[in-house]
Amino acid sequence: MLMLYAGYPAALEGLRALNAAWPGRARASDRGAPRAWRAAGRRLCARVYGPSFARLVPAVRDLHPDLATWMIEHGYGRVLSRPGLTARERELVTVAALAARDWPRQLVSHLLGALRVGAAPEAVERALLAGARLGGPAATARARREWRRVRAAGAPRA
Repeated sequence: MLMLYAGYPAALEGLRALNAAWPGRARASDRGAPRAWRAAGRRLCARVYGPSFARLVPAVRDLHPDLATWMIEHGYGRVLSRPGLTARERELVTVAALAARDWPRQLVSHLLGALRVGAAPEAVERALLAGARLGGPAATARARREWRRVRAAGAPRA
C-alpha cells in the first residue's frame, strides 16, 4: 500500500515534468508475462547489485515479501529490463533521481550498480551531481561524500 502513496505520487509528478520537457510520448509496455519478467528481473538485479544480490532479496523480503516479488518481477523485470534504454543509461537516471531525493542508502547501491553495468566514473559523477543539485546543498554534500566513499573503495567490475 505504501507504493501507492509514496511511489505513485512521485511517479506522476516526475512524468508530468518529463512529458513537459521530453519530445514524443511514452508507449504501452505489455510484452511478456510474469515468469519472463522474474527471469529478466533476477538477471538485471544481479548485474546491478553484484555480490550484494544474494543478501538483497532476503533483506527486502524481510521488509515485506510482496515488495521483494514486486522489486524483481515488476521493477527489474517488467520496467528496467524492457527495450529502449540500456542498463547503463537506466542506472545513470536512477543515480540522478536518488541523489535528487537525497536517499543515500539506495544511492550508494546504484552508484555501484552504474559502475557494474559499465558506466564510466565520469558519467556516474555527472549524473550524481545533476540530480544532487536538485536536492539542494545538503543533498549535494551527502552525494559527494557517498561518491568519494564509493571511489575510495574501488570501482566494481562491469
